[in-house]
Amino acid sequence: MSQPSPTGLRAALVIAVLALLSIFPPLATDMYLSALGDLAEAFDATDAAAEMSLSVFFLGLCLGQVIVGPLADAIGRRLPLLAGTALFTATSVGLLLVDDIAVFNVLRLLQAIGACAGMAVGRAIVTDLYEGRKVAKVLTVLVALMTLGPILSPFLGSLLLAGFGWRSIFVTLVIVGVAAFGLTMAFIPESLPQEKREPGALRHALGHFATLAARRRFVVPALVTALIQAPMFAFITASSGVFQGGFGLSGTSYGILFGVIASALVVFGQINNQLLNRYDPEQVLGAGLPVFAAAAATLVLVSSSGQLWLLVAVLWVTLGMVGLLSANGMTVAMAGSPEAAGLGSAGIGAVQFGTAFATSSLVALAGSDTATPMAVAMLAAATLACALWAGLRDRAIGRDVLGCERS
Repeated sequence: MSQPSPTGLRAALVIAVLALLSIFPPLATDMYLSALGDLAEAFDATDAAAEMSLSVFFLGLCLGQVIVGPLADAIGRRLPLLAGTALFTATSVGLLLVDDIAVFNVLRLLQAIGACAGMAVGRAIVTDLYEGRKVAKVLTVLVALMTLGPILSPFLGSLLLAGFGWRSIFVTLVIVGVAAFGLTMAFIPESLPQEKREPGALRHALGHFATLAARRRFVVPALVTALIQAPMFAFITASSGVFQGGFGLSGTSYGILFGVIASALVVFGQINNQLLNRYDPEQVLGAGLPVFAAAAATLVLVSSSGQLWLLVAVLWVTLGMVGLLSANGMTVAMAGSPEAAGLGSAGIGAVQFGTAFATSSLVALAGSDTATPMAVAMLAAATLACALWAGLRDRAIGRDVLGCERS
């Protein structure tokens, strides 16, 4: 480790600020879901063009990881965090001023590149400051705090939309960005000492990513993690159409229901924290992935039932498993890149949001008149994650990643 791990109040502040930085993406996506129709009307654009602002954002998150991760290994953690926060805030201001949907979507791409800094660099900071199971426990806390974004954002967005119009949502993003910049300056330490930096990391990024892509003990857990999280992006993309279009919920009711379903991420994240007191992250993954796939299969069966309560109950459990499994997958994948945490974090993020872009686009193309396309996408992701993890476990690599390479 580069410096003593923060403890007590200082540790709580560091984790809280990293969580705030990490919720930029859900704030920038979930908060305006109920406003997509108003957005299309304001720009005299089609619904598809307005929805493209969501898919483009996921694409920007994918591309941004490739830039931010190597940069964090080359020049340290704080400067990329601050630069990303500044870009997110500046583009949020720009989104208030444009009057063309094409320009709006370009700014959304740039906004996403800024937003990804908190996730990519935040994971690297955690692995700089902690070791072993503690990494998984801190990441679980971070993921639990991050889920406040999906829980609160749709409801907050619907209130802002009803009271002040869609632009007030982006005014809120500007305020959050300014606050996060100040808190980062005040509380986030530089966790990567000068002697551990890689000056050529950005220049040689493609070569380094190719090396990681050939490393099974990194790429398989990274893919598993991306597939674990894919159902959340399927839900984000389809939920407005399913609940507002299919079930006829109002914007406010939809926001409340979205928050109720997303609360499963927090509940199951806390269950994972307790499990980590007794089991290693790869053990939790091995036991939890089949449950995840079974829940998704059940969701497919009830997706066309027309019973809102039944759909919500099964969806709650399915997305809850995302909260239980995600941090464990990240931990195993990060341990597969011990020599460059920023690069490893960026690789995980690139795979995650590349998968999110593909999932979001496919679910959007399939339509959201019913929950079936969303449920099928969730089942496909969970099943593939199970198969990949089984292959990794059969080769007895999972435990080596956390054991041998971290010791």
